[in-house]
Amino acid sequence: MEEQVYPHLYKIEKEHWWYAARLDILMHFLETRLDLSKRIRSLDVGCGTGAAMEMFSRRFEAYGLDPSPQAIEFCRRRGLTNLFLGELAGYPAGERFDLITILDVLEHVEDDRGTLRTAHRLLTDDGRLLITVPAFPSLWSPLDVMLHHKRRYTPAQLRDVVTSAGFSIRHLTYFNTLLFPVALVRRMAARVTHTETMGDLEIPGKAVNAVLKRIFELEKPLVPKISFPFGLSLLCWAEKQSTIST
Repeated sequence: MEEQVYPHLYKIEKEHWWYAARLDILMHFLETRLDLSKRIRSLDVGCGTGAAMEMFSRRFEAYGLDPSPQAIEFCRRRGLTNLFLGELAGYPAGERFDLITILDVLEHVEDDRGTLRTAHRLLTDDGRLLITVPAFPSLWSPLDVMLHHKRRYTPAQLRDVVTSAGFSIRHLTYFNTLLFPVALVRRMAARVTHTETMGDLEIPGKAVNAVLKRIFELEKPLVPKISFPFGLSLLCWAEKQSTIST
């Protein structure tokens, strides 16, 4: 990701409709899938400026890592500790986590399969993995380029890399589905008129932002229960298997 994006993300992550609703949806998903009466050690891979880690720290013993010194500094501004500067492969040996989250990060990684195999080693025997990635390669845009994405995923691609890394998938679904038609029309119009911009990272007007957030949040009770047939993103919930396929 471009370094100049981090200060902007730090400012908007709690207000922008997509980031704010997404965090609510993900936290609700975890609350439905984990036994919160138990102590849970979580690791947020590619924690960025720390909005997700901050949310997790209210319920879990939360840790985070990111290869960007700027991102780690923004995490510290949020009052977060338990931070590691570097790549997942370099995480201190011997550490084990009950939950690893890789939220809109895997698409940045050249070796996504290898990253997931490293995550497998860092999980406890009954550890869980939560992944979100951008969906539909056909929706590739200049924003993907600016954010240094390597790919957008299909369900089959995500299933393949997750299972080959030693995980058993328990839930795989698209989400951000209700707004998908709007996004599709917008992307198609931008391509025809050659007016694609980076506006997705800007907060729209207050009223529009509130409406979009509310629409997206309507999916919160549904994402843990059903598999949407399409959407702007994919969510994968998986558990660790004892062995990794070769």
